[in-house]
Amino acid sequence: MKLCKFLPALLAIFFFASLSVAAEDTAKEVNTIDELVAMYDDSGCAECHQEIYDEWKKSWHAKAIVSSLKGMRNFVAVGLAQEWSKPVTKAQILKCVDCHAPAVNFASEELAKEIAGMIVTAFEKEGTKAGDEAKAELAKLNVGCLSCHNIKATSVSRGLRGDPVKDAVYGPHGNDSEGHSTIQSKTLTRSVFCMQCHGIYYAPDGEMIQCNTLSGSYANAYLNLGGSQTCQDCHMKKGHFFPGGHDLETVKEGLGLKVEVTSYQHLPGQIPGVKNEAAWVPSAVVDVFVKNKAGHRIPDG
Repeated sequence: MKLCKFLPALLAIFFFASLSVAAEDTAKEVNTIDELVAMYDDSGCAECHQEIYDEWKKSWHAKAIVSSLKGMRNFVAVGLAQEWSKPVTKAQILKCVDCHAPAVNFASEELAKEIAGMIVTAFEKEGTKAGDEAKAELAKLNVGCLSCHNIKATSVSRGLRGDPVKDAVYGPHGNDSEGHSTIQSKTLTRSVFCMQCHGIYYAPDGEMIQCNTLSGSYANAYLNLGGSQTCQDCHMKKGHFFPGGHDLETVKEGLGLKVEVTSYQHLPGQIPGVKNEAAWVPSAVVDVFVKNKAGHRIPDG
């Protein structure tokens, strides 16, 4: 009877103690980019998944910071500094890098500010020693294997599923592995997973961020009109290379092109380079028909 009396209290203490330990572990912050990279070092993935890793290395995910310096620099140097008169903080810079380099969630406040400064330097001083050094440091940050297969794996539900399990790899199949614990998550096969970054991003402070996004037209037009293909159906045809607008073959698949040319002779006009002589000028009417066969508007992104 005495045990039953105190059991709820004991369970509550154990539950909140567990939450505190988990929160403490999740809240660990580091002070250098190298420490940040080491926390989510995915180079070991190549030992078992070499082909996938090589595909990813050629993708734009692998250079998600350095390929987007202009936009992020504008956010820091123009948006925060000039238009909104807001200081650069970790919470603000995460409005860019929570998607472009999710590991920055575990950076200290000072490191996050340092990364923001590097972004400005790398863009504004491109080609100089300072600019090149900043870009080289930033190149260590990207959307890596564990960005999707761990850090962002449960964030689609916005906290309902809790934080991802440390050191676990989330995947669509959940196959056992000797190299790591594996957790099955079908969410990674659905468009909503991609849309959390390639769409409208909701920052923790409630601000809605919309960069170049395709998910709006995909959801509101393509899906509403009965489309059924997912982002992955098209953009993972070449595996983890994630081909898109930078891949010519993918562009050809997404666009239909028809050109009709009608030739005729225009009214008499001046022949270029010949004075005082008129002639019928060969002319043409060119009609170009472009058909969007993709599941979203084009061009974009």
